[in-house]
Amino acid sequence: MAHPILSVKMYELDKKLEQTHSRIQFAETMDTERLHQQIQNLRQECAESRITLENRLHYSKTGCVTRLANVFDQVEAAVEKVLESRNLDLRAEKSEQLNANFLPSAEEKILTAEYALDFAVQAVNRALLVSLEAIEAQRLEEEKEENKS
Repeated sequence: MAHPILSVKMYELDKKLEQTHSRIQFAETMDTERLHQQIQNLRQECAESRITLENRLHYSKTGCVTRLANVFDQVEAAVEKVLESRNLDLRAEKSEQLNANFLPSAEEKILTAEYALDFAVQAVNRALLVSLEAIEAQRLEEEKEENKS
């Protein structure tokens, strides 16, 4: 049944959004050294999360998920390329960025973060649409089974 699975995923998303909101607020009050450590920790979390997702995708029962994962990888690579070209490499160490000829302004980084959050909202909207379509498909199957009886 799709509903319990979607409920669990929504709970995970809610928790992640709460944590994200809290971390952004807390980061605004941190000293620079602590903030840098938080960035390093988050980079590690992101890498671990990506590996976990890749492992789950490997065992997926649907080819659609594999194709979506490939597209996601392509988009992620394109984003990294753009960020690197503007010296906004999210993976680069602070010292690597400081040694570069061009250091983006805080405003440019904030605007980049703003649009990244806009893209996250768009991803949530897409996930909602896919979820509703899955629920609809399940209901149609159930109705079809009931009509056979």
